[in-house]
Amino acid sequence: MVKLCALRLLLSSLFSDLQFAYYICSLQKTIDRYKAYTRENVNYKAVQQDIQQVKADALSLANRLEALEKSKRKFLGENLEDCSVEELHSLEVKLEKSLHVIRGKKTQLLEQQIAKLKEKERTLLKDNKELREKQRNLQLPLVSPVPNRCLPPWPRNLPAPPCDDSMDVETELYIGLPGRERSSNRDSG
Repeated sequence: MVKLCALRLLLSSLFSDLQFAYYICSLQKTIDRYKAYTRENVNYKAVQQDIQQVKADALSLANRLEALEKSKRKFLGENLEDCSVEELHSLEVKLEKSLHVIRGKKTQLLEQQIAKLKEKERTLLKDNKELREKQRNLQLPLVSPVPNRCLPPWPRNLPAPPCDDSMDVETELYIGLPGRERSSNRDSG
């Protein structure tokens, strides 16, 4: 019996220690859960604040975009019914300033293109001059001569005969069948 009592005492003390250890472990789990919950709530609050900030920024951008769209439509001459005279005058001044800037930029670009084309022209003229000089050095004619049916071919080693550009030549142009128009015009003249 003593052994039985000792065994009970041992078991009850062992059971109490196990029960105490369970409670300690359970208490530690509860503390860990509390810390995790508060940490999540802190993160949740920060996330909620970030979401609210993003929503506010998106709303601000949407309002700004709408204002820009209205301004664009006014610049295009649309929806001007609600504008006052002062607003229309301000719009006109802005458009004139914009046109001045645009025309200035266009003039600048055209001047740059003209300068590039002039430089290209100078280069081409220089190249053309060099090619003509090379051609003269080779003593080749620019255009191959067309044989003259009336005159015999002129020898190459002799200078060409002088040209008489002052020669009077009468030419007539007739449209129609040969012979008919010429005879009627000659008879009347």
